[in-house]
Amino acid sequence: MHFHGWAGWLPATVEVVPVDLPGHGTRLREPLKDGWQPLIDDLVDLVARRIDGPYALFGHSLGALAAYDVARSLTERREPPELLLVAGRNAPGAPATHRPIRDLPDDQFLDALIRLGGTSAAIRHQPELLEMYLPLLRTDIRLAECYTSRPGAVLPCPLVAFAGRRDRMTDPAGVLAWHRETRATFELVLMDAGHFFLGDPEFTGACGALVAQVLAGRTDPTGVGQRP
Repeated sequence: MHFHGWAGWLPATVEVVPVDLPGHGTRLREPLKDGWQPLIDDLVDLVARRIDGPYALFGHSLGALAAYDVARSLTERREPPELLLVAGRNAPGAPATHRPIRDLPDDQFLDALIRLGGTSAAIRHQPELLEMYLPLLRTDIRLAECYTSRPGAVLPCPLVAFAGRRDRMTDPAGVLAWHRETRATFELVLMDAGHFFLGDPEFTGACGALVAQVLAGRTDPTGVGQRP
């Protein structure tokens, strides 16, 4: 799981609480949610039960969109996060970087997903794993490709977007467009990475420093920032 070990590089006062989507990780035996709003309703209820003081939300790829919509829903309930961090995903409303692949036959779908960097080619040599995860991967891609942002107010909290320069599932203009989703400060962190970078020292160092900065009340007052 991506979030194992995060407590080792985040500030000591931060408690890491992983939240899995239905059908993923610790919720693997639960049915997948193939509708966006039922998925968000599920996650909002789960997160709301765990809120105990100031909190931040983080999401990668499809999880970035989920964290964003959970943040909006909880803000409407007057429980906004202190910080939203998104990674590996263009902003809501930004154009996709590739043609839709969700309805391709299995072999072509997997070829396209591997080519985009959305999964490892090693899965081809693990038929039992492929049989288990192909429906999950297809559902995730369908949710991501069919996502539409609902109208509403922008977020009141700082927002940080992380992206890999070699990620074929994002592009610079698309990730920069996240700045439109907050009325607070925004920072874009570009890294020398592909789509999966959550274990890279460049990411952990930047993310840990930004979280510590917010905890210390030292967010960048200038608005839009970018790290080289």
